[in-house]
Amino acid sequence: MSFFDLISDLRKSVPDIGKASRAMKFLCWVCILAGLWNYFIPSLMPFEKSPLNIPPDYPALALGAFLFLGALFFLAGRGIANKDAWGKRLGQSAVCLLIVVSVGFIGMLFSRMDFPFSAFPRPFLIIFSALFIGQFLVPAWFGIRYLGRLPSQEEGALRTIQRPLAEERLSRTGPVRSGAAGEERFKDSPLPFGLVGTLFVLIAVPMVMIMLAFKLGRPEAAAALFLPFFILVFAGPILYNRVASPFELGRSLVASYIGGGSTFLMNGSWPFFRLLIYADGVEVRAMFHRFFIPYDRMEELPAKLNFFSRGILFRSDLPGVPSSIRFYGFGSKDILAQIRELRSRFLVQKKTA
Repeated sequence: MSFFDLISDLRKSVPDIGKASRAMKFLCWVCILAGLWNYFIPSLMPFEKSPLNIPPDYPALALGAFLFLGALFFLAGRGIANKDAWGKRLGQSAVCLLIVVSVGFIGMLFSRMDFPFSAFPRPFLIIFSALFIGQFLVPAWFGIRYLGRLPSQEEGALRTIQRPLAEERLSRTGPVRSGAAGEERFKDSPLPFGLVGTLFVLIAVPMVMIMLAFKLGRPEAAAALFLPFFILVFAGPILYNRVASPFELGRSLVASYIGGGSTFLMNGSWPFFRLLIYADGVEVRAMFHRFFIPYDRMEELPAKLNFFSRGILFRSDLPGVPSSIRFYGFGSKDILAQIRELRSRFLVQKKTA
């Protein structure tokens, strides 16, 4: 999902309690990881003096602030799942606080930054910072409005916190019931977290280990770690896209394409995405994850791609699958026409069966 797809979805889509609850949970984990990152990374930086000139109390302050925000998002997600009005109000407040805290910490770092190069004048930094922060302010504004449109019910001041929605519990494991056929999976991955979490781990873990090697005075160990980490981060996902998935077994492959794509908060260029087309659906592979979207479970595809379209957007509401996945590659218009024809044929056969 691109930036404009996200804004359009927040503006126009019907508010969904399940999606909002999962978004609060996602932001909870983002805040926890941000707090841990800002706490540990300054102590691991292999520089005698960091160019950021970080204040001594910054790591503890950042850890406390982001953990507090994570707790707010966690509670907001539970409240939204229970359709409590306080849940969405708490979520709106947490989004506002997240923006305030992020802008405050960025301002603190920039105000103390020692630039070794005179090619970065202060006006340039101000413009860059404004554009960077604007990418979060705009979705935050529409996200707050989205939360305000969520349905809620007031049942008195005291209310027992229920377990999360069944849809949310299903999204953790991937399978859904399909009648007599047993269980059908729409997601397959060796990792327990989503695409954004996978990307974070693939970048953060090698970086931390290399910085730790420098910190311990072992630059030769850092050099030895660089090549395997490079292969894992860049070649690993590409090679894994070639491994047969459970969705491919037992199905006749119509066509396969390699390209780029995007989901919520994650973009990947060519060749990190792979699209496989079957007679009954499509499979999208990216970053050690495989997602299968049946034709009868995806939303209507556009008739054609216009000049400003960036690939094919697949929308669905399947457990464990991102609600929007965009794939783009060479000949996207022909790929879209092929998928539309197969989808129409499949729906007609299912209707007449």
